[in-house]
Parts: sequence; C-alpha cells; structure tokens
Amino acid sequence: MSIKVSKKRLKQSGRAAREILRGSFIGHPVIIRNLPFALYVTGLSLLAIWGAHRAESRVKEISKNVVQLNELESEYLEAKSNLMKMGTESSVRQRSQILGLVPSHRAPERIEVPRHE
Repeated sequence: MSIKVSKKRLKQSGRAAREILRGSFIGHPVIIRNLPFALYVTGLSLLAIWGAHRAESRVKEISKNVVQLNELESEYLEAKSNLMKMGTESSVRQRSQILGLVPSHRAPERIEVPRHE
C-alpha cells in the first residue's frame, strides 16, 4: 500500500512541476487576486533592503569622518604646542642670537613729545 501512495505522490509532484514550468498557474484566479498584495510586499521588502544598505554606507562614512577628525585634532594640538614653545622668551632669545641680535642690558628710555595745545 505504501508503494502505491508514494507512486501517486510522485505522479502529483511531477504534474505540479510541469505546471509550474509551463506557467499555467499565473492565470489562476487566486494568484491574480493576491497579485497586488504580493507586489506591495515585494516593494516594501525592496525599500527595507535599500534603507539598510543606505544606513550601512552612512555608518561607514561617519566612522571614516571620525578617524579623520581625530587625526586633524592631533595635528592641531601639535601645532598649537609648537607655537607655544616658539613664543617662550628662551626660544625667542635663541632664535635672535642666531640672527646676531642680542638683548639690551640697559632699560628702554621713554621719549616724550611736547604737546602743543
């Protein structure tokens, strides 16, 4: 009895496969009735996939920008530190001695211009 049942199922599955390959199921009323819903679900699925892809690309872009920001911030701090070192009196004195300038040992004199009122 089980051999008859398996032969019957095999015959039905073969018939179903032939119908699918021929495309005869497309004109079936149930398929036609549910086609708008299937297209709607397909559209929503494509929209969800597009949104996920766009979100991933944004995350990659943001992480790249964060790395670039950190690099620029470290460059800024390094330049600021170098400028602060260059502005100290000892470094100015060393650079001026290279140019042949020496600091004066006497105090500056005040020049007063008489006002004519």
